Amino acid sequence: SSVINAEYGGFEQYKKNCYEYEAGMSCHNAGNMLLVGGFKDQHSDFTIERDVPAAAELFKRACTTTYGRSCVPIARLLQYGKYNIPKDYNKAFEYLSIGCKKNNNDSCFAKANCYIQGMGVEKDYSKAIPILEDTCSKGHHQSCHNLGVLYYHGHGVDKNMDKFKYYNNQAKIFRGQSNPFQDKPPTPDDMTKPPVGAL
Repeated sequence: SSVINAEYGGFEQYKKNCYEYEAGMSCHNAGNMLLVGGFKDQHSDFTIERDVPAAAELFKRACTTTYGRSCVPIARLLQYGKYNIPKDYNKAFEYLSIGCKKNNNDSCFAKANCYIQGMGVEKDYSKAIPILEDTCSKGHHQSCHNLGVLYYHGHGVDKNMDKFKYYNNQAKIFRGQSNPFQDKPPTPDDMTKPPVGAL
């Protein structure tokens, strides 16, 4: 087993901060430890076993208190419906909405994708667009990517190759890598899923 350098506190300290002080980041860190499992906490020298349902509870607590970043992993767990966690698209959408209100770009991006895919909410491209526009303007390259796809295919908007090229270029700039469309026309499958994050 590996050792994770928990420089700012071990697992028990994270849990204490989470439940006693509603410290969302500590909830998130403890959740990540349980999600991965199988390593020694160097602060207490005990092995942390993987426990995904317990991790989910910590992510829920983080998401609904102070830490919007945790809304993505709990939503993804609910969308997967594995690890003894019942699948619940509606609840996943609620958590993503909470994260988006906390100005977490990944949560907003994932919420927009729920509108695109009709996952936990009625499919509605037009509701996804303003969310993606906002997160793209904040440098979220995947949001720019998906906006480009929507304008290319005319989903929820009129087809507009100029806007496709613009958002395509923004995605490339923010990503700092090669063209995410690889110079090929995008397909609906190019609508990337929410970032997996800790999953």
